Amino acid sequence: MALTHQDRIDITDLINLHGHLTDAGELDQASELFTPDVTYDVSDFGLGELHGPAAIREAALALGDANPVGHHVTNIVITPIDDDSARVRSKGIGIMATHTAGSAVYDDIVTRRPDGWKISSRKVSARRAALGRTSPRDVLERFRQAAITQSVEDMRRLYAVDAVHEFPFTRPGLPSRLEGRDDIVAWIAEAWQANSLTFSGYRTLAIHDTTDPDTIIIEQEALGTSTVTGEFTLPNLIVLTVHNGQISHLRDYVNILAAAAAIGREL
Repeated sequence: MALTHQDRIDITDLINLHGHLTDAGELDQASELFTPDVTYDVSDFGLGELHGPAAIREAALALGDANPVGHHVTNIVITPIDDDSARVRSKGIGIMATHTAGSAVYDDIVTRRPDGWKISSRKVSARRAALGRTSPRDVLERFRQAAITQSVEDMRRLYAVDAVHEFPFTRPGLPSRLEGRDDIVAWIAEAWQANSLTFSGYRTLAIHDTTDPDTIIIEQEALGTSTVTGEFTLPNLIVLTVHNGQISHLRDYVNILAAAAAIGREL
C-alpha cells in the first residue's frame, strides 16, 4: 500500500490544477479534475453537497463575481489508502476582488483512473477562528444540522448551560424568551413533536460580521416539507452569539405568519 514518487507528483499537480482552471474560468474542463460521480461538499458555505462536475460548474457560475479571483493551494499532505486511492489534505487561500482574503481546508479523496488521478470526494471547510477555535459560523452549521436531523442530544450540546434564546417577533401564547439550556432544548423538542415540519436544508442569503467577533447576523431561508401543506421555504433572520464553542445568546426573528402557513394552522 505505497504510492510511487510519480504518483505523489501527479496527485500534487491535480490539487494545484483546480485553482488554475477555476480562476481562468475554464469550468468545462472540470472532468480533468473530478470523477463523474464526485461529491463536492461546500455545506460550510451554505451551498450543500454538489454531485458531479456539471453541478460544480453550475454552482461556480451562479456565484459569479462572488467567486475568489485567486485560488492558492498550500500545505499538501498525501496519505495512501491503498494502491489506487489516497487522502489529500491541503490549505486553500482565496483572494477576492474586494482585496480581502479567506482561508479554507480541502479534505479530498483521490482515485486512480485509466486517465490518471481524479478527485472523487472533496469537503471544503472555512477557517474562521485562530488556533482551532470554534467560530460562530461553525456553530451555525452544527445548529442547522441538528435541526435537520432533529437530534435533541446534538442540540443540547450546542447550547451553553445559561444560554438565552429570544423570539422578538412572537404572539400571545408563544414564548418571547427562553432561559437556560434545559428549557430551550425542551421547547425545541416539544415543537418538533407537535409540528408537521421536516427541515431538509438551509439557504444562506447573507452572513454579516459584527464588531463582536463572537456574534454574527444570518439572513437565511429554511427549506423542508410539511405533511400538511407540502414543500415550504421559511424566511428567517437570526443574531447568533457564541462563547467557547456554544450558543450563549440567539435572537430568532422567525416569520410567524410563514411558519403558520407551512404548518397549516395558526400558532
